[in-house]
Amino acid sequence: MKLDITKGIQRKGYDVAFELVDSWTEDRWNGDAIAYTAPVTLSGTYMLADETVIVRGTARAEITSPCARCLKPAVTIVEAEVEEAFFRDIDGTLEVEEDQYKYSGHMLQLDDAVRSALLLELPSRIFCRADCKGLCSHCGKDLNINECSCQKDLTHRNPFSALASLLNEDEEV
Repeated sequence: MKLDITKGIQRKGYDVAFELVDSWTEDRWNGDAIAYTAPVTLSGTYMLADETVIVRGTARAEITSPCARCLKPAVTIVEAEVEEAFFRDIDGTLEVEEDQYKYSGHMLQLDDAVRSALLLELPSRIFCRADCKGLCSHCGKDLNINECSCQKDLTHRNPFSALASLLNEDEEV
C-alpha cells in the first residue's frame, strides 16, 4: 500500500484526503494462517509538517481464519484506526524506534502500519458463529452437525466423575 505525498508537499500544514485499495494474500496471527479474502482499504488524510508526515485514517479488511472451536473457515470483518508519523530519511542514515516509520522521496509504504493496526483489532479467538459447539475432545466429531456417543458416555468413563457427587452433598467436612 503506497501513498504518493506529492500533493501534500505543495500544501504543507493542510490535510490532504486519500483512499487506497490493495490486495494482500495472507499473514500469520496467533499461530494460525489468516487470509485476506477481499481488498484491504485505507481512507483518511495526511499532512506534512516539516520533514514528518502524519497519516490518519480507517483501515478495513475481510479476514478468513480457522474457527477456534471447529476449525471451519470463519470470516471476520476488521476495522482499525490508523494514526502514524512517518519521518523523512534524507540520506538513509535516520534511525527510528521499532514502532516508528521512515520514508524517502514522495512515497510512503503503509503496509506495516496498516497490518499492525488491523491485527491488533482482531479478537483473541475467532469463531465461525457465536454458538459453535466445536469438536468432540475424544473422537473429533463436529458437534455442530450432530452429537456423538462419546458425550453421552463421558460421565461413566471420566475418572473424576465420582468427585462431582461430593460437590452436591450438603454436609460439612
